[in-house]
Amino acid sequence: MRPSSVATAADRSSARPQTRGRTLALIAIICAALNLRLVVTSLSPLLTTVGEEFGFTAVVVGVFGTLPLIAFAVFGLVTPAIMRRLGPEATAALSMLLTGAGQVVRAFAPDTGTLLVLTGIALTGAALGNVVLPPLIKQYFPDRLAALSTVQMVAIHAGALFPPLVAVPLAEAVGWRLALGAWSVIALGAALLWVLQRRRVLRDSPAALTVGAAAGPGAGGARTGVASTDGGTGTGAGLARPIWRVGMAWRMALLFGMVTWNVFTLFTWLPALLTDAGHTAAMAGTMVSLMVGSSLLFGLIAPTLTLRAVNTFPIVALGLAGYAVGYLGVALAPHLAPLWVVCLGLGTSLFVVTMTMINARSTTAQGSAALSGFVQGAGSGMALGGPLLFGLLGELTGGWTASYALVAGGSLAVAVVVAYVERTPWTIEAAAAGRRPG
Repeated sequence: MRPSSVATAADRSSARPQTRGRTLALIAIICAALNLRLVVTSLSPLLTTVGEEFGFTAVVVGVFGTLPLIAFAVFGLVTPAIMRRLGPEATAALSMLLTGAGQVVRAFAPDTGTLLVLTGIALTGAALGNVVLPPLIKQYFPDRLAALSTVQMVAIHAGALFPPLVAVPLAEAVGWRLALGAWSVIALGAALLWVLQRRRVLRDSPAALTVGAAAGPGAGGARTGVASTDGGTGTGAGLARPIWRVGMAWRMALLFGMVTWNVFTLFTWLPALLTDAGHTAAMAGTMVSLMVGSSLLFGLIAPTLTLRAVNTFPIVALGLAGYAVGYLGVALAPHLAPLWVVCLGLGTSLFVVTMTMINARSTTAQGSAALSGFVQGAGSGMALGGPLLFGLLGELTGGWTASYALVAGGSLAVAVVVAYVERTPWTIEAAAAGRRPG
């Protein structure tokens, strides 16, 4: 496929930045990305064990599955304002500190309510990190968007893959509390790296970290302020219109929301679906890791394809077909679980595609920050009902048929329509100015 005008424009808009400081930024980005799904996947395989100790039902499991979406919805919308106040490096450090602290303390939770609250704190940090990383990639690596998007997604998938693989055996060996809290080391290490990166930037360019300005790439790697030009409301600095008045932003949010709906439904309920079908808890945890690993393999090429595509619909449609086949297979022939889980991994790789679109469909770091916050915030809000509704329908009907039909089938149908409408790449800056793509 020939490169799209979006990718070409993005490449022309940013001069190659200086290399100094990029190595530490790269390591910090990787370490932060490792934590963005780890908070969820380190807990979901243990929910059955924890539920037996605390005595909660399937509806509570659904609440745990909904918590990430609540955090991503709320903090997806407010993170751009936090970035303007603190700067992106400090925001990244804060996100990792919250994630690590929440993971440590929740391992000592005495009851269900406390575990929910402390998991929410850890997820708040992950939500901040979800939004701040794409603008940081745009800021430090505008000449390597496809490569860094791939690196980020490999790290996210690695952080999601390993905890389910070892969670149950580790909990059997040392107890679920230690198995849950041990992962905090990665987040606390990432927080330290971002503190060091912020100190380096402050030392080299003190004006770049003044309160009220967030960083963006400039000529020759200089950092420029991105203070809001919309009256300080945080609606999208530098855009011709507030981002919530841009139809393209809403369509991207809806697509992101439907993909996220299915990702977190599967993270929450795939172990239960497989154990109900007769598989062991350890096998179910392994299948979650297989799904994430399959998503990782497909995701290795997704950023490059997305950045170069002149029509993104075939890419999204292929992922949605993987979801459809995977859901049907788990429902009708669960004894072939590995095959269906690989198909679900193909669908889950759409998360890579939608995240890459955030940078592909913006020409500046401030545009990326505005689009990242809105798409992830509004999209996660749309996805809130997925895990909870899936479990509630299963409990009310005594089976999973209604859950598959309504929660899975309905969301995939919506995603197909939105993906077709938003098939031609264009930038948020152009959309806000009313310039439609040719």
